[in-house]
Amino acid sequence: MNIYEKMSAITEEITAVAKNLNVGWGKSQYKAVGEADVLAAVKPIEAKYGVYSYPVSRQIIDTSVLTSIKADGSEARQIFMRIEVVYRFINVEKPEEYIEITTYGDGVDAQDKAPGKAMTYADKYALLKAYKIITGEDPDQNYSNDLKGKTKKQNSAKIDGLSEQAPPSSAQPEAPSSTEIKALGERCRTNAIDLDGLLKLYGVKALDDLNYKQYTNIIKHWEDVVKKFGGKKNE
Repeated sequence: MNIYEKMSAITEEITAVAKNLNVGWGKSQYKAVGEADVLAAVKPIEAKYGVYSYPVSRQIIDTSVLTSIKADGSEARQIFMRIEVVYRFINVEKPEEYIEITTYGDGVDAQDKAPGKAMTYADKYALLKAYKIITGEDPDQNYSNDLKGKTKKQNSAKIDGLSEQAPPSSAQPEAPSSTEIKALGERCRTNAIDLDGLLKLYGVKALDDLNYKQYTNIIKHWEDVVKKFGGKKNE
């Protein structure tokens, strides 16, 4: 059997996966398909037909800070990450024979779990869509209540010029959180940003020294940061 015949046979054999995962809480809670349930259904059938699947590449295509207003008027910040994953399905008997599909995943978390959530979502749906597995789940019907309220997304929209000043905010903290600094440092490494040049522009010696206005300005003008300081080696 070639890879197309094998994947077709697997598609016929895996009919459905039960929704055993509880997402959210209270009135907002709903049932969803967990990654463990998908893997439990797919792995033995792939082994039976001699197909091995795995993420051959992952690429971060967007990271930003989401700010939402709670019911009590306070402000909550979360890290948002979107990744693109290329998932490969290989014919074990003929490794040169494979099929690739591209899938996407979003992750939102107040600490450091956004990357893991994005990868889990992308991997799970790569398998669900590749084998046309019935779940009874429609993501379009589920509202993400984590971001309910007045939400602002600080993205990498392009504007002319970089500046130390950022737009005023009525509830802006004095400094970015350690999670935000960690995420920014990762973005700098991924894009080979000349940190010395970037930090000199803002008059600080380290990312930890940035105030929140400076941090927000960098995130908002990220495309300009990459154009001006990207592609350089940091010692």
